[in-house]
Amino acid sequence: MKSTTNQKTLSERIQSGHPRFSMKFFVTMLMSFAVTALIGAGFSAQSQLQAQQQSSGIFIFPQDDDNGPQPIRPPKPQLSAVVGDGSVLLYWDDAAEFHYDPFFDGYVVYQRPVATGVFEDVFANPNNFQGYMVFRSTDPEFTDALRITDNQGNRQRLAFEDVFDLQNDITGYHPASVGGQRIWMGSDTGIRRIWEDSGLTNGRTYYYAVVSFTHGDALPEFELPIEFDEDDVPIIPLPNSIYTIPPLDSGLDIEILPDGTVITGVNVVAVTPQRGAAGFVAPQDPMVQQISGSGSGTIDVQVIDPDALRGGHNYSIAFTDTLIERPGNVVDLVTKSVSLTNTTTGEVLFDRLENFQGVELPVKEGLLFFIDDIPNRVAVDEERTEWITEQESNIHNFVIGVSGRNPTPSDYRFEFFDEPVRESLPFTIGNTNIPAERTNVIITNTVTGQEVDYAFFTNPQLPRDLRDVVYLSSDNILIFGAAGLIQRSEDGGEIWTNVESGVSVRLKAAHFVDAQNGWAAGREGTVTRTTDGGQTWTPMETGITSILRDIYFVDEQNGWAVGDGGVIIATTNGGDSWVTQDSGVLNRFNNVVFTDAQTGYVSGLIFGAGNSRVLKTTDGGTNWEPLPVGPILEFFGMDFTDEQTGYVAGTGGRIFKTEDAGETWTELDTPTNQQLNDITFADNATGWSVGRGGAIIFTADGGQTWEALDSGTGVELFGIGSIAGGTSSLVAVGANSTRLRSSNQGQTWQATEDFRRFRAAFDNNNQSRSDILYILEDVRDDGELRDTWRVSMLARTATSPFGLTVDPSEGDELRFFTVKPLTSADEFTFTIDGSNFPDVDLSEVEDPLSLIRVVPNPYLVTHVAEPRTGGRQLHFTNLPQQATIRIFSVSGRLLQTLRVDNPATESRYVWDMITSENRELSYGVYIYHVDAPGIGEKVGKFAVIK
Repeated sequence: MKSTTNQKTLSERIQSGHPRFSMKFFVTMLMSFAVTALIGAGFSAQSQLQAQQQSSGIFIFPQDDDNGPQPIRPPKPQLSAVVGDGSVLLYWDDAAEFHYDPFFDGYVVYQRPVATGVFEDVFANPNNFQGYMVFRSTDPEFTDALRITDNQGNRQRLAFEDVFDLQNDITGYHPASVGGQRIWMGSDTGIRRIWEDSGLTNGRTYYYAVVSFTHGDALPEFELPIEFDEDDVPIIPLPNSIYTIPPLDSGLDIEILPDGTVITGVNVVAVTPQRGAAGFVAPQDPMVQQISGSGSGTIDVQVIDPDALRGGHNYSIAFTDTLIERPGNVVDLVTKSVSLTNTTTGEVLFDRLENFQGVELPVKEGLLFFIDDIPNRVAVDEERTEWITEQESNIHNFVIGVSGRNPTPSDYRFEFFDEPVRESLPFTIGNTNIPAERTNVIITNTVTGQEVDYAFFTNPQLPRDLRDVVYLSSDNILIFGAAGLIQRSEDGGEIWTNVESGVSVRLKAAHFVDAQNGWAAGREGTVTRTTDGGQTWTPMETGITSILRDIYFVDEQNGWAVGDGGVIIATTNGGDSWVTQDSGVLNRFNNVVFTDAQTGYVSGLIFGAGNSRVLKTTDGGTNWEPLPVGPILEFFGMDFTDEQTGYVAGTGGRIFKTEDAGETWTELDTPTNQQLNDITFADNATGWSVGRGGAIIFTADGGQTWEALDSGTGVELFGIGSIAGGTSSLVAVGANSTRLRSSNQGQTWQATEDFRRFRAAFDNNNQSRSDILYILEDVRDDGELRDTWRVSMLARTATSPFGLTVDPSEGDELRFFTVKPLTSADEFTFTIDGSNFPDVDLSEVEDPLSLIRVVPNPYLVTHVAEPRTGGRQLHFTNLPQQATIRIFSVSGRLLQTLRVDNPATESRYVWDMITSENRELSYGVYIYHVDAPGIGEKVGKFAVIK
C-alpha cells in the first residue's frame, strides 16, 4: 500500500498509541475461537486477565534485524464481498495456504531422547500456514472490534467473528505468550474460504477483514520431550520452554486519509447490505452436463458473485485417475485430481488440483465449486442396474459381483437372443476350466462402445432336461422341460423361443386335444393350461403335491393326470377342479392314455404276482383293473394307435405290444438294451422310441421289426414327437437342453439349438442355480485378459415378492451400471448464460411502488447508517431498477432531481441531502415524487429536523 504524508495504516495508528515499542516491532492480528463479550471501557484487572485467556486479538512479536533472520508473515488473502438483504457474503482466495517460511526449514523445536544419551531432532514445519480469521466492524479503524486487552489493561487485539484452521491437531493456545497473552490456534475446524454474516442493518456500512495466520513453531498436539531421572521419575518440561515462537498473521490492509476517505486493500472490504430491486429474481446456478465418461460423484456449481461472472463463457471440468494397490494384489482405481478450464479464454482455473473431494474450493470467476460423493472404488450401482424386458413376468434377480481382483469402471449392456450370436472364450477360474460355448448373449461396454469377451460357465447343477414334444402342425411345435420351460417353434423346429409357462417346476408331459387347447403337468402336482395354442399358460389348482408324470385329455373338458404314489386325478371341467381316483397302487405311474372317454390305460412301475402290469379302466377311471404284461419292468412310454393296438416301452430296451385292448401283450424284438423313455407312432405302422445313450429306434411295420438310428448324441433322450399322420418330420428332446430334428423319418438328425442360453432355475431340492457370465477384459493394458465382473441370476417362485421369475429371452437387456470414481474419461461442461445473472420480474409484484420508503423519516440530526465521517445521508429504499426521484418543497419548488439506475441487486438510492443549487437541505417537510418508466408514479413526504 502506498503511503503519503499524514496517512497512517491501522497498524501504525495502533503502534503510535504505544511509544514503548520501537518501530522494529510490528503488529499482527489473531482471533480467538471464542468471541469475547468484553465491550466498552473501564475493565477491571480481573476482567482483562479473563479476556486474554479467553480471547486473542492483536499480537505483538518483536523482530530485531540485528538478531538475524526471523519468521515472515503469510500473504494476505484476496477478499471479495457480495451484499444481500441484511447479509454479507465474504469469499477469498487460497494463496496464503501455500505459505512457506524458510525460517523454519531445519529449525529444531526440541530433541527427543531415543536411548540413553542419544537424541533425535524434531523439526518445525516450514509449510507454516495455519488458518484464517474474520473481523467485522462498523468503523474503518475497527475500534469497535478492538476490545481485547493485554496484561496491562491496554486494548491491543481485535476480537474475531470466526476462525478456520487446518485439521492438523494444532489446537488451543500456543504456549508462547506475548504481553501475558497466549495465541489461539483454532480447534481443527477445517479450512473454509467463504463466510456469511446475517442479521445486518440494510443501508449501514460494514468493514470486514480476513487475515491469514501461521502456526509458528507449533507441532501437532504440542508434543513434549519426556526424560527420566535416575529414579525413573519422568521429567516433563513446561510447554512454553519448548514452544517459544508464536504465530504471525498477514495484517490488515486499510488506510484512512485526512479527509476521512477510506481506502481498503486486498484483504479488507467496505460493504452496505441492501435488498434487491423491486421484483428481484435471484440468479440460477449453472446446469452442469456430463459429456463423456460415466464416473459417479456430485458436482455442484453455485453462483456466488454475479458481478464476477463472465457471461457467455464456457467451462470444462476434467479429472485424472490413478491405480492404488491394496493387499492381496488388489488394484483400486481412484480419482487423483480435477482441472477447471474456462474454454472460452483458455485459462486454467484449477490445474490438476488434488485433495479436492468434499472440500469447499476457492471461488473462481464468481463460482463456487463443490465436488463430493466420489466412490473410493468401483462397485455395482444397485439403483441404476436393471432388466429391460417386455415379458409379463419378471426376469430372475441379477446377482453381480467383482470377479477376481480387477473390477473395471465401465458400464455394460447384456443383450439376449433366441439364437446363437456369440462364442464365449475358454477360460480358467480358480481350478475350473470353462470351455468355449456358443451362446445367446452379446455384452457391450457402453463406455467404450465395444463388445467385450466373456466366459460362459454352464452350471452342472442347473436342471436343463427337456421332457416332451407336442406337434400342433408341421411348423408349430412345443417342447416342455425343467424349471417350467416351454419353448415354441414356428418353423418346424429350427428356431425356438421361450414361452412364459407361469410355473417354475419341471414339466414332464403335455397333451393337446386340438391346435388351441392343451395341458402340461409336472412336479409338485403342477398342471398348467393353454387355450391359444401355447402362447399363454394359466396354472391350475390340483390339490396335490405329488410329481405328475403324464397327462391326457379326450376333449376340452375331460382329462386325467398320473404320477408318483399311484396318484390318478381326473377333471370334467377342463382342469378347473380335480378329483382323486383310487388306483389301488402305491407305486409310480409314468404314462396315461385314453382311447375314448371311458377306456384308459396307466403304466409305470406296477407289478404283482411276478409280473409287470398295466392298469385299465372301462368306466372313466372309477375302477382300475391290473393287466399282466411281462417280466417285472418299469415302463416309461406308452402309445395307442387305435382302440385295440398299443405299445409300452421301458427298461432294458424292451417294448411290448397289445392288439386286443391290453388283454394280452407280446414282447417285440428291439436292437437296443438302453432304457426307453418314450414311444410314439405317427400312424399304425410308423413309430419311434427314444431312451438313454442317445438311443433312437424306428419301425415301419407296426413294431414287427425295429431299426437303430444314429442320433449323433450320447445324451439321454426323454421325448419324441411327430405330427399325427405324418411320417417325415420329427423332434426328439433330452438331457442338457438337447433338441434333435429330422425331416426324413429319423434317418439323419441335426441339433436345432446347439448353443447355451443364459439361465437360472430351481434344482430338485428347490435351490436356485444359475449359469455364470464372466466378463473378460485387458484391464492392465498388458495384452492379458482378466475376469472383471461376474453375473449370475437368482430364480424366484410365484410366492416371492417378485412373483415368478423367468429366463431372459429375445429382446431382453440387462443394463449394468457401476458406481465408479471420476476418471480421465469423464468431462463435465457448463455455460454462463442470462439465467445465471440476477434479474427483475415485476409481473409477480402487485404494487412495486407501494414499498418505497425514505429512511430515516423524520431525519433527526444523524442516523445509524451514516458514516462517522462525511456528510449527511437520506436513503430511498425498495426502489425499482430505473426511476427518477424529484424533491419538492411544500410550496412546490423543485429542489433536486435524482436519477436511479441500479443493478438488479440494489434497491436503494443514497442522497447526500444537497440541493441542485449545492446547498444543504434545511429543516422542514418535503415532497418526493418517484417516476418509474413502465411501472408508475408515487408521491410521498419526509421531514428533516435539526
